[in-house]
Amino acid sequence: MLYDVIVVGSGIAGLMSALHAKRAGLSVAMLTKTTPFRSSSAVASGGINAVFSAEDSIQSHIEDTLAGGDGLGNVVSVSQMCAEAPSVIEELLEMGVEFAFNEDGTPKQRPFGGASKIRTCYSADKTGAAITQKLFAACREDGVEIFANHMLLSIAKYKEQLSGVVVLKRSNSHVIAMACKSLILAGGGYAGIYRGHTTNALESSGDLLAIAHRAGLVLSNLEFMQFHPTTLSHGGTLISEAARGEGGYIVDENGERFVDELTTRDKLSRAILLHQKAGHKVYLDLRHLGAETIDAKLPSTKKSALSGAGVDITTELLEIAPAAHYSIGGIWTREDTSTSMPNIFACGECAANGVHGANRLGGNSLLEAAYFGKVAGQEAARSAKKREFAPIDYAYVEKEMRKVELIIGGESLFNINSMRKNLGEELFRDAGVFRSEESLSNALEYIHYLIQKQYGLHCVSKEYANNVELSAILEFKNALLVAEMAVMCALKRKESRGVHYREDHPQKDEQHFGRSSYVSPYGSDYFDVTFGEIHKGGFIYKLKKFFHFV
Repeated sequence: MLYDVIVVGSGIAGLMSALHAKRAGLSVAMLTKTTPFRSSSAVASGGINAVFSAEDSIQSHIEDTLAGGDGLGNVVSVSQMCAEAPSVIEELLEMGVEFAFNEDGTPKQRPFGGASKIRTCYSADKTGAAITQKLFAACREDGVEIFANHMLLSIAKYKEQLSGVVVLKRSNSHVIAMACKSLILAGGGYAGIYRGHTTNALESSGDLLAIAHRAGLVLSNLEFMQFHPTTLSHGGTLISEAARGEGGYIVDENGERFVDELTTRDKLSRAILLHQKAGHKVYLDLRHLGAETIDAKLPSTKKSALSGAGVDITTELLEIAPAAHYSIGGIWTREDTSTSMPNIFACGECAANGVHGANRLGGNSLLEAAYFGKVAGQEAARSAKKREFAPIDYAYVEKEMRKVELIIGGESLFNINSMRKNLGEELFRDAGVFRSEESLSNALEYIHYLIQKQYGLHCVSKEYANNVELSAILEFKNALLVAEMAVMCALKRKESRGVHYREDHPQKDEQHFGRSSYVSPYGSDYFDVTFGEIHKGGFIYKLKKFFHFV
């Protein structure tokens, strides 16, 4: 199969990029590991930032975003995104996204944490789903070919240039190759590796970051993991920031408010955990809003609380706790979404384009996905028009086929679900909201232990049709690599900045760490962690063998 542009990922960034590449007159395929409605975008609730009020300004949006990024924001990327935000909303409106509106025809907006003005547009508390559904329909109507249940395994190269992708068809475990002239990586982040303490779906395992790294792409800022302060205390189900934006309180068992509910998410998460460590329980109190407001503006929150905790938020307190929510780091990109390898572009949560710096503001992720998704689609189309298809080296396919056969055919020694949960517990405990040299070293040691044990992971079921164990094992191997790189970056950043809080280095260190981190491949068995300059100086760290066939 040959396509001018292949997009990996079906969230807002992937859908937007596929749509704009298709509208440039090219053949476009979109691969999604499950279905488009399992993406993080589809469950994003709160809203999308854009300036519409006369009391607000683009400059204020830029300044708030940079301030939230705590010194690491890319001024050019931030400025471009904020300036284009109103036109992004207008484009989504043209596609039929049903935002809430005032009587004067302007979009209704709610306050979000870290913003100096009220600028978050919304569709009740299901904004992400509303956008995803319309973009998906537009892609289908425009002729984007959508391949559900197709998992990316590797990026194929010919003479060190992109030639295509190697993909697992989950329905029958067949490994296939697909050729392309341009590739867009938009498959989400890696917060899901914090299994048991994450708002992400089970499939969120950082696949694209691991695959990009093995293909030779540079990654950036992997130490910055954002924890959402309000999730159900058991299970990590997200309670949207919309609940606080509409006036919800955060209280303890005594009914005392102990923190500003609209401060940035990093500060709020730390305050909640410290209060819990002091022996308190922490709750979200929405009772004072009244049933009418809750039903009109927070229907999904009400449903999640009732189904996930058995709590009626119109009359009861809802117990909450922080959980891993959004990975700020990812595949390094320039302002135009191009990566360190020609003809490969990245957008959305899997990309590190600098707009979030060291801490993302709520309402900016859907904006980032939509804006940079559009840019990626346009740039990938422009790139594809300038080149011909390159041959597929079927050694890539054969290598992945052997991996699949080995995982299915071997004797299973360990329980994959237990290992994934154990990794999540360890990361949350020792590489979570609070970190230190000791805790991060413990996390790295445990990751190395799991890396050795991964070779005993094989499928209990030997069936090739719809073998869910196969996908889970492949995901876990990717998660281990991403976890190893992220913890090493956190160990090397000996300061506190944004969502990265080191108890042993509680202050910022602008002299040594006032810049982004980069993870670069160094030969076949190493990676290089540097600050500020890619491939120069820094720390060289020995990688464990990732598969039997490397």
